[in-house]
Amino acid sequence: MIRRVGRSGRARRATALLFLGAIALGGRAEVAWFRGSTTSSEVAGLLRLTDPLAALEVSLASGAALPIGALVGVAILVAVAALLGPVFCGWLCPVGLLLDLQASVRGRVERRLLKRGRKLPEHRAPRELAFAVLGAALGFSWVAGLPAFQLVSPVNLVAWAVAFAVGPALVLVLGVLLLDWIAPRLWCRSLCPLGLVYALLGHFAVLRVRIDRERAGVRPCGHCTVHCPMGLRVMEEYVSAGQQSVRTGTCTRCGACVDACPRGVLSLGFGVPGRRRSATGGVAA
Repeated sequence: MIRRVGRSGRARRATALLFLGAIALGGRAEVAWFRGSTTSSEVAGLLRLTDPLAALEVSLASGAALPIGALVGVAILVAVAALLGPVFCGWLCPVGLLLDLQASVRGRVERRLLKRGRKLPEHRAPRELAFAVLGAALGFSWVAGLPAFQLVSPVNLVAWAVAFAVGPALVLVLGVLLLDWIAPRLWCRSLCPLGLVYALLGHFAVLRVRIDRERAGVRPCGHCTVHCPMGLRVMEEYVSAGQQSVRTGTCTRCGACVDACPRGVLSLGFGVPGRRRSATGGVAA
């Protein structure tokens, strides 16, 4: 099935582009209101944000505790992830933006191949692989005294390329994009340690994909499962299973399943099960 881009898809592309633009401005001396990168940034000289994984790696590499300012920056992003889930992955990540745009190209290629009775490969890797990548990154940081993942992170490399015109480092990013043609979203689903950290923090987040139980039993179509970029079995494990929401930190709250749902069964909303005002302006189940 060909994936389509709906309202949420257009919105998350816009927010990711705005974020990337802010990172690019943050590298310019004449811009005073924003400083930093995807690892650590400061807004208006007041609000400091620090990537939790970067902070942990730096602390392990240096063998010293982080300064109070950095810890405050970490606490802010930890709180956001705990409340909203891994929204960075769904709405801001530069690599996610590139993979999202590539998915549209991949969809067009799929359409042509299907007319000829062929299809692109869709290999998968276990989600648990991300734990091994995270452990390796932290272990290397501790032993080598260098923040390992921060040096090779495709997330950082894309931002650096935009902000500082760094070209050679994008070879790794190109590898991630090429790999996506045979294993869609392998980086996001099974390799990215930063995504894993945010997923663990956001396991009990109050912002979730809500399920309207009254509409859910009418001719299940499975569009939500097909369109989920993280490969979640939304229909099988949540909608058909009688759940009231997609309760997992792996869900990036990107809204792709909401866009794909033809009967309005799904909505992105806050709160415990019950009739609550949703983030998209409607009423969540």
